Amino acid sequence: MDTQRQPAGGQDAAAAPLKTDLQEDAIGLLGATMQAITHISPAIAAFFFTQFVIQQAGITAPLAYVAGFLIVLLLGNTLIQLSKHLPSAGGYYTYVSRAVSPRAGFLTSWMFILYSPIASGPVYAFFGFILQNELKSNWNIDIPYLWLISVLVFAPLIAYFQYRGLKLSAEVLLITGGLEMLIVLALALTGFVNPGPGGVTLSVFDPGKIPAFEGFALAVVFSVQGLTGWEAAAPLAEETANPRRNVPGSVLLSIILIGVFLVIVFWGVISGYGSNNIAQIQATTELPALELAHKLWGAGWVLILFAFLNSVIGNGLACANVSTRMWYGMARSGSFPKALAKTHETHKTPVNAILMQMALSLGIGIIPAVIWGADVSFFFVDGLILVLGVTVVYVMANLAVFLFYRGEHRGEFNPLLHFVFPLIGTVVLLYAVYKSFPTPAGPYWMAPIIDGIWLLVGIGLLFYLRARGDEEWLLNAGKAIGEA
Repeated sequence: MDTQRQPAGGQDAAAAPLKTDLQEDAIGLLGATMQAITHISPAIAAFFFTQFVIQQAGITAPLAYVAGFLIVLLLGNTLIQLSKHLPSAGGYYTYVSRAVSPRAGFLTSWMFILYSPIASGPVYAFFGFILQNELKSNWNIDIPYLWLISVLVFAPLIAYFQYRGLKLSAEVLLITGGLEMLIVLALALTGFVNPGPGGVTLSVFDPGKIPAFEGFALAVVFSVQGLTGWEAAAPLAEETANPRRNVPGSVLLSIILIGVFLVIVFWGVISGYGSNNIAQIQATTELPALELAHKLWGAGWVLILFAFLNSVIGNGLACANVSTRMWYGMARSGSFPKALAKTHETHKTPVNAILMQMALSLGIGIIPAVIWGADVSFFFVDGLILVLGVTVVYVMANLAVFLFYRGEHRGEFNPLLHFVFPLIGTVVLLYAVYKSFPTPAGPYWMAPIIDGIWLLVGIGLLFYLRARGDEEWLLNAGKAIGEA
């Protein structure tokens, strides 16, 4: 199908090396790692999904996160191996285009739109929903449609931070990410020190305590979603100092730090309630973390809201950084409208891509919440639609790493890193997703259908581009910075 594709370096020798219009050397290893960590969103990953995961996995929720952590380690290896050789704002678009085919790269990035680009809007709405409930229940302050106000405030705020440049974004991410991690970990440690009925127990890691395998599989899927974000530094490669070293390093650091962090936090929350009190966590009408903070911290429970606020800002900014750089990379190659490759003369930021991301965050934050409510839309969009979309991305990346090292870098091929790990990661992820669907009530059962329709739309766009004869982008899709 891709007869026009040529590997980089096989084109006209006079072709100029690919250069970036973004700000070079804007961040280092710390900035890249915080970009990944805040994309994972420690407070959101630890507390927004707590009740849902425990409803599915019961007392073994921490074990589900151990399983998710191991899966993500395998998936992270793929990105580490590809980013060592292909620094590019296109991220997965560049990797899959280079190793598999440009059209496969296009479809991979098309499915990636169901990941970072759509993630932040529902997060803004859900935070407003939680804040509205807490203000009303604790101080009898009722602010109608606070979820809507939250979306309308956060989307432009994040766009402003982005517009001003990646260095400012990195500083914001360092502050917000550091604060939320400290607060979240403090609550977990308090749960260990002051456990509820049943106390602290290692049975949370006992496979024999799994209530039902299908529910546990769904919990693992959500744990993988909770850990996603480790790849968020890859699209910032063109703005990262020594990207061939710092981008892979940030991937490994973020996975290990947050993987261990989330297992400890889930265990701490369960301990704070008490291992014999799982039913209370499953039945609470309040976020378990907030209920536990009321119990253990008294008036200090508001620190959890502050952690959520920092997490929302950090996550929104990290997601938008990923989305806008991917669109910039695609537009530069020609597969997306060229206008999205325009950068600000002073700030070196992709201004049109930033505006598009803001509009998308507003739309995805508001429309599903109007239809199903801000709480349901969060789990539906960010929990299921997102996971299915990013599953396609991960599977294609695993194929790409094998083909890349069996082809262009055959001399570096390592059977364990480039075949066994990607294969195991793919099989386990697909099996977990398969066992967890169809999901029960609400709109959740529609997630596979929506993802399938989205994929078909992407295929239709490829046929449209081909019918127009607009295929020059096939020659550019797999280029990394510095390559002709």
